[in-house]
Amino acid sequence: MPRPSQSQSQRSSTAERPNATQEVDEAHLITCMVKTILNLSINKSIIKRSDISHIALKGDSRLYTRLMPEVLFELESVYGYQLVDVESKGQKAMILCSTFETSSLDELSESYRRRYTFLFLILGYIFMKNGAVPEALLWDFLHSVGIEEQQEHECFGDPRKQFELFIKQAYLTRTKQSVEGMPEESVFLSWGVRAKHEVSKKAVLDAICKLMNRKPTDFKTQYIETQAETSESVVDDMDESE
Repeated sequence: MPRPSQSQSQRSSTAERPNATQEVDEAHLITCMVKTILNLSINKSIIKRSDISHIALKGDSRLYTRLMPEVLFELESVYGYQLVDVESKGQKAMILCSTFETSSLDELSESYRRRYTFLFLILGYIFMKNGAVPEALLWDFLHSVGIEEQQEHECFGDPRKQFELFIKQAYLTRTKQSVEGMPEESVFLSWGVRAKHEVSKKAVLDAICKLMNRKPTDFKTQYIETQAETSESVVDDMDESE
């Protein structure tokens, strides 16, 4: 059998290289996608798939689909984040949620503690009202504890601005619902997707009970819900260990 010429050998070796080069390129693109997602969510903003594709992949949607599993793995294993689907103005989008729930306000810095104390007040009120409350009633409650909607608060700053930020960050969901006896739809608030992933209902109930000098079991419905949350967490841990 005749030996291949030098030019043939070069072409052959060149043809073998793309696999290795492709692996390097894909590793680089995965890193770019991860960095893009982290940057886009720096203020806990909602992320659009099109933005990730445009910034990190120059708009190549085929690469997005192929590489996203590796991106999700790196986000969770290295950074402790999870991409969660949300609805934003009728379009599919995502938010980046921490896989480490905030179990105590004592773990936070002073500025974050103030912000999340306000958030815990809101989420706690909604939780104790069985998951959804008219927005007007929420502000009535906040007024009763010294927080005025249109007045700067010495601890929480601008309540309305902070409140709208919680909605933008998907800690709260605002929806319209029909109420019997009311001529117009009412605006209701409930826990948003981010709150469901990052905030422990048990921690919220414990904080409320501490303020009220009550026991969690005094609030049967809420206590049962926190126990269900704990059970789901145990099942998830068992699934991951397998």
